[in-house]
Amino acid sequence: MSPFVIAAVWVGLGFVAAALPRQRYARLVAIVPLAGAVLTLIAARSMSPAVPLGGLSAITGLDRAGQGLLVATGISMAFVVALQPAIDASIGRAIGVVGAAATLAMASGDPLVTAVVLTAAAGTLALRWIAQAPGRVTLAAGRVAGSGTAALIAASPFLPLTGFTTGVRPVVVAALLVAGVASLLAVYPFGGWAAGLLGSVRPLEVAPWLVLLVPVVLLLAERIPGSVLGDGVPLFEHVLLVIGLGSAAWGGYWAVRGSARARYGRIFMADVALCVAAVGGARVSPAVSGALIILLTHLTVAPLLLRAGDAELAWPRRVAWALLSGIPPSPSFWGRFLILEALAAGNIGSTVAAVFAMTAIFIATVIAASTRTVAAPRRRWQTRVPEVAAWLLVAVGIAIGLAPQSASGFVFGS
Repeated sequence: MSPFVIAAVWVGLGFVAAALPRQRYARLVAIVPLAGAVLTLIAARSMSPAVPLGGLSAITGLDRAGQGLLVATGISMAFVVALQPAIDASIGRAIGVVGAAATLAMASGDPLVTAVVLTAAAGTLALRWIAQAPGRVTLAAGRVAGSGTAALIAASPFLPLTGFTTGVRPVVVAALLVAGVASLLAVYPFGGWAAGLLGSVRPLEVAPWLVLLVPVVLLLAERIPGSVLGDGVPLFEHVLLVIGLGSAAWGGYWAVRGSARARYGRIFMADVALCVAAVGGARVSPAVSGALIILLTHLTVAPLLLRAGDAELAWPRRVAWALLSGIPPSPSFWGRFLILEALAAGNIGSTVAAVFAMTAIFIATVIAASTRTVAAPRRRWQTRVPEVAAWLLVAVGIAIGLAPQSASGFVFGS
């Protein structure tokens, strides 16, 4: 099945869902990512090189890792929508466009096409955020994320740097790639927009960026081969390593000190920053495996922790926080351990920064799991569907912790 067909289904269903009556059928928006995940699952796989040239003809299919990632993000997004207490059906348009862009970005072997579809996704989300909460924070989100995709577009015509692997050009291209990746993943010094956004808009508005876009950009960043950057490789790897570890420590600190509403978002950003440091500055097998396990963990617990902290799902949420705490045998423990193992092979400074970030994340999750909630009244069995779905996600998270490598291999094929 062509990725264009899958992308068309994402967009088409998204616009149809957005036209549904706002209250009665709004929860059917969950069908949009679920249908995208199912179509991606049954799509024929075709392996393609990481960064070949060839224009639109380079969009030929999804490799195994890309297919697994898109299926996981689609299912996670469907659970996010299903577990939200209130839904605005118009979010279906944003989900559809971002899902389509993620599909085409993973299927494309052309860096320019990838940058253009990521621009469409970031632009759609920025317009949505500005419309929902006009202000400096949402305007900054659009400006910074848009600047990041512009940097990717500027770098794409020079990739691969055939015949120009030395001199100033590869350094400039590497700097543009760093700026693009850091902006889209909200890594400091470009990450202030996401931190402010967490407290300005509802969790469902942030979910398309957090669940659909970030994992795709992170996997694409890992696929940028050093051979095409030449003299720009040290800049690309070292800068991502430094800003990744710095952002992880900063995000962990504010996960402890910040508001409860933004706590999960801060922890997510800290973990993503650790993954950026791993895939950018410590390109060895343990680091990449750890980043994939952390991604899988967040895709599992995000539907629970993006929901407002109410009493209905208090116990599943506590277990979800435990899965993020880093206590063995939680899946986050194995992911962070592998990243720490890879970073420890570098220098002591990287190890200290990573340990500080992981400790802060642990403290933040303990604080979140210890928060008391008012007991929920007994309900009929028909209203317990969200609770059943929540425990299903918890069971999946526990299974990942018990067999992290098997779970990662099942999803990503490696």
